[in-house]
Amino acid sequence: MIPLKLILEGIYSYQDRQTIDFTALLEAGLFGIFGAVGSGKSSILEAITYALYGETERLNARDKRGYNMMNLKSNKSYIELDFVNFEGRTFRVTREFKRNSKNFDDVKSPTVVLYEKLNDTWVPLESSNTQRIIGLSYENFKRTIIIPQGQFKEFIELGARERTDMMKEIFQLHRFDLQDKVSTLYKKNQSELDHLNGQLSGFEEITSDLVSATSAKLQVELQSFASIESSHKLQHEKFMHLQKLKADFLELNQIKLRYEELLEQKGPKESLRLQLSQFEEAQAKFLHSLRSKEKLDLDKGSTQRKLANAEVKKAEIQQLIQQHQSRINVLKPKYELLPQRRIQELDLELIKQLITFSKEIKGLQDRAEKGRHFVSEAKKQQTHYKAKIQGTESEILNLKRAKPSPHELMELGQWYTRQQGIQQQENDLNRQLVDLENNASDIRQELQNFSGNLEEFQSTHAHVVQELEQKLNKLQDEKAHLLLQQRLTQYAKNLKEGSPCPLCGAIEHPMVNHGQDISLEILAHEKLMTDTTELLKLKQNQKFQVEKLVLRLQSLTDQKHELNTKIQLHQSIKTAHINEFVWTGYSSTDESIYASKKQELSKIDTLIQALENQLANDQTALASVEENLEKYNKALGQFERDEVSKEAQINQNIGNLKLLSWFDYQSKDAQTVEEEYNAIKTSNVTVEKEFVSINDKLSELKSQFAGQNSVVNAILERLQTIEIEILEVDNTLQQHLLASPFNAIEEVKQILAQNLPVQQIRLELEQFQIDFESVKAQIAQLEHKLVDQVYEETIFIEQEKALKESAQQLKESTENVAKLRQELNQLMISYDKKEILLQQQMKLNLRNENLKQLFNLFKGAGFVQYVSSIYLRQLCDHANIRFHRMTRNQLSLQINENNEFEIIDYLNEGKSRSVKTLSGGQAFQVSLSLALALAESVQSSTKASKNFFFIDEGFGTQDNASINIVFETLLELRRENRIVGIISHVEELKERIPISLSIERDEEHGSQIFIN
Repeated sequence: MIPLKLILEGIYSYQDRQTIDFTALLEAGLFGIFGAVGSGKSSILEAITYALYGETERLNARDKRGYNMMNLKSNKSYIELDFVNFEGRTFRVTREFKRNSKNFDDVKSPTVVLYEKLNDTWVPLESSNTQRIIGLSYENFKRTIIIPQGQFKEFIELGARERTDMMKEIFQLHRFDLQDKVSTLYKKNQSELDHLNGQLSGFEEITSDLVSATSAKLQVELQSFASIESSHKLQHEKFMHLQKLKADFLELNQIKLRYEELLEQKGPKESLRLQLSQFEEAQAKFLHSLRSKEKLDLDKGSTQRKLANAEVKKAEIQQLIQQHQSRINVLKPKYELLPQRRIQELDLELIKQLITFSKEIKGLQDRAEKGRHFVSEAKKQQTHYKAKIQGTESEILNLKRAKPSPHELMELGQWYTRQQGIQQQENDLNRQLVDLENNASDIRQELQNFSGNLEEFQSTHAHVVQELEQKLNKLQDEKAHLLLQQRLTQYAKNLKEGSPCPLCGAIEHPMVNHGQDISLEILAHEKLMTDTTELLKLKQNQKFQVEKLVLRLQSLTDQKHELNTKIQLHQSIKTAHINEFVWTGYSSTDESIYASKKQELSKIDTLIQALENQLANDQTALASVEENLEKYNKALGQFERDEVSKEAQINQNIGNLKLLSWFDYQSKDAQTVEEEYNAIKTSNVTVEKEFVSINDKLSELKSQFAGQNSVVNAILERLQTIEIEILEVDNTLQQHLLASPFNAIEEVKQILAQNLPVQQIRLELEQFQIDFESVKAQIAQLEHKLVDQVYEETIFIEQEKALKESAQQLKESTENVAKLRQELNQLMISYDKKEILLQQQMKLNLRNENLKQLFNLFKGAGFVQYVSSIYLRQLCDHANIRFHRMTRNQLSLQINENNEFEIIDYLNEGKSRSVKTLSGGQAFQVSLSLALALAESVQSSTKASKNFFFIDEGFGTQDNASINIVFETLLELRRENRIVGIISHVEELKERIPISLSIERDEEHGSQIFIN
């Protein structure tokens, strides 16, 4: 992840919006962020991690993070971060949260949006999860990319398990954690094997012999079944013949009974047929005419009622016409006078306007007089403010001409600041040189105390050691000879005649050597050997101490040489810086003139600011006065124009009067004229409205009367037509009656009143005739069929019993055959399935053994720990490349058998010790080396063109020499295309950084960011 731009607003000490463009910082390769304690340096890193992950090092969600992160003078916090991920894709993440306007302590949850830049357009993404984009969790991001304050040593202090989990995530070691997968496969295979064994337990009795025996038994049963089936077939044929004969005799008896029932129904059916014939004749000849007459009688009664109602309504309309005509005769004279009264109404309206215009002219004259007074006062104020503004502008111009150049003072201040830094660095270098010389002198004195002349010591030391080693070897040989002699003497003392010698086995001992006791001599040799050994160790230790002092002296000599080179380089920088002093009137060695000028500039700026504030206030007041003056002039002109307009309207209204005179009404008040005007207007409107309304109503009534008269005539004509049609229908009915078998119309009506279902009765009679003829034919057919046949019930019962017994035998034989066939089929299927299961069992047993070996191999994540230890040792080797240089080859980092970090101390015979024994400076060095190695390992897998690394602590624990080595290490990273950012409050480090940011805390505007 490489940041491109960061925007902060309302976060911690950042009140106003601040923007950091990382482009120039990234190009330098090494940059810094400097500021006093509490200025807001670490807040930049917290803003980056919070933008990406929603997490911060100092606060968590339980700490009211939103409220505590927000600046107390702000109501909104905003973070915007543009960055490039390991794939070279550009993203933007924004987080914004606001304060509740009604509750100061309530800060709403942040809104977060993640964008990707596609074709120069920021496209919002559905998910705001940046972990998959960056490829690191928040915890490992803090260990490899941006290391916040207080977390620099976390990696070396992690326990073995936590460190393994971290390595597992960073280097994707979960792909080697196959324990769960193998365990799942092993359990699955074991489950399948158990299931298979359970299945096979049900096939233990299934054998090939059992299959053969069941097959032979089936063949015997099939032969018996064929014999029983043939006998049953003969019995079934005899029974079917008897059963059919029985059915024919029973059917004949039932049909005869049916025939007798039909004979009894024949008489009623003939009567129904005659009744239906009379109904159909009456319906065909009389039904239509009778219905027509009923309808005409109803129409006649309805028409007579309509005629009576229409004549009543006609009389009512005629009476209303007479009433309205009388009212018209009364209103007509008043209506004819309306034109003259309309003119009087218009004259009164003009007179009302004349009275109103006269009053308005008087009010306009009064307001115009007041307006002229306001205009005069405003002009006086305008002249006053213009003169005051001109004087203030002249005073500001004189002050600006008199003040020193701010740009020149800023450049001069930067020169003095740089000069102080150079002088401080020179003092540090000289102090380091003195310290080196003192240390070298002390070491030379120690060498002098050890050996006097070093070359003489080295030449004689080897000879002395060789002599001591030769002497020790000689003493050891003598001691061995004495011990042998002592042992032989002891053997000689223990020899007895007749007993075998333990050395040669001889029984006879003619010449026994009786030696002397040499125990004291052996003790003397052992003491001499001990003294010689101690002396040899002393000489070797002296050599080791001398070599260690020589090595330290050589290291100090190299450091002194490097320091002299830096002093010479620093001297050239100092000379070049002094040559850059080009300001006349100032001294390169005395800052008092600069300080007084700076104070003078501050005072003049304060005066100018006060005068500019006063000028702004006066200009605002002048603008207000001029605005009022323009408004007064505009209103005064409007008053004068309105007065002229009103006078012109008065003259025009007097000329438009026709019947009334202005002289007669000039002295009257407006209310009297208004009452007279309203009275005549109301009267005119009432007369006109009533006359027009009654006249229109009269016309409408006359039209209604003519229409109603037409309705009465039409109803009379319809009544006559109906009476004629009734007469014609009566004649038609009499003619049909004479030609029919009926005696009177009432008889016909009674027949029709039966309302018989003709179609249903007709179908019923036809069906009866069909049934009667069909039964007669069936009786004749069956009697002919059974003419020579005889049926006996006893013979039928005996045959039925014999058939049942045969069927039972056939059923039992069929069931036996089916049972044996099913049993044989099941045995064959089970036998085949057993063979398949046995083959599967063999395969699963083999797979079970293989998976068991794999399970033991990957058990307890041992393989992951093994791979993690390989990665960790490689990481340690990479870190030692820089750690050796930082510690001048005095310390080394290694991994012990428990995968824990240890320090190898070459100044103490290369013995190991815990990393917790390191000093603060040494802990920083090893942490930096490991962090760089870890960041390189993590980011190298991404194959990005550049890699980014940010640290926020540690430089205050280093001495000057260590800082030089650390900075040289960081500068070398630039050549490796790596970008490193550091945060520190040590201002002296600014001079060593190519480019940096300065954070300054302003009481009014909060933290401000400046680029150096």
